[in-house]
Amino acid sequence: MNVKAQKPEIQELVISTAAGLIAKKGPKGWSTAELARECGMAKNTLYKIIGSKEELVETIVLGQIDVTIDWHKNIIRQTKDYRAAASRMFREAPGFLAARPRVTFPEIFLEFPALADKAREHERRAASEIMAFIRQGQKEKHIRNDMEPEFLSNLIRGIVDHYTRSGLEGEALSKALLKAFTCLREGVRLGDW
Repeated sequence: MNVKAQKPEIQELVISTAAGLIAKKGPKGWSTAELARECGMAKNTLYKIIGSKEELVETIVLGQIDVTIDWHKNIIRQTKDYRAAASRMFREAPGFLAARPRVTFPEIFLEFPALADKAREHERRAASEIMAFIRQGQKEKHIRNDMEPEFLSNLIRGIVDHYTRSGLEGEALSKALLKAFTCLREGVRLGDW
């Protein structure tokens, strides 16, 4: 995003409002004119802040990846016991995800195909600590060794994408994600945790 306005609160307003519009209407269902109205500013002012619609969407997608990865990393760092950290992630992730406007990547990538590779590479780099966490679980015999960490990560992302696109929101989304994550956990774990 070609940010020219220096006030972080205005930038955050534009980003969060745009993320909400994308979550409600999809990547094609909103316009920069609508975003400007929602933010209470002129369209010319908006373009001084965002540069272009594609740059704004890129900022939202990469930011969503960063916030989600940081959430996971904080749990890993705060909770030293592997099982306790994994259980906390499975228990808290549905509420965390349901509370945020979710921008579904498949639809974004159809509208902005150049962003797909950049976002996936960003996610791969950002997720290295999570991949190490999965490998640790395998080494400590908490997770089956026949499941590659990348596969498990893709499976979780697929579950989140599926339920995000299902139209569920709030508590209904949280419950569906919890059920899916519980099913996944029961399929990959070894022993009781």
